[in-house]
Amino acid sequence: MYCSNCGSMMDERQQFCPFCKAPNPALLQKPQFHGQVPPPPYFYNNMSHYYFDPANQPPEIALVVISAIIPLVGLIIGCICLCNNEKRAGRAYLIAAGVRFFVTLLLVLVFTFVPLIFAAFM
Repeated sequence: MYCSNCGSMMDERQQFCPFCKAPNPALLQKPQFHGQVPPPPYFYNNMSHYYFDPANQPPEIALVVISAIIPLVGLIIGCICLCNNEKRAGRAYLIAAGVRFFVTLLLVLVFTFVPLIFAAFM
């Protein structure tokens, strides 16, 4: 490449002419890098894949409370969520229903057998 100012031979990658220090017009027309790289074009087509993952959806708090109050409802909702591949929410509903079921079972056992044990010693 030749310098447009003095006509001397210069490399096209040089910013300035080595003889007259004139700027290289080919480099001035190229866009400069400012540190931000645009995403690839296919990114915008598949954006829903990156932001919506049904397996990672959080559980609804109201449904967790209902599952803890009525374990049968929690069992049904948890199974439906697991069938729809909503693993995180389904597990939360099943855990809430299971905890309520075992707490109720424990209370029934305690209030049934503790008076019988005290009556046997009296």
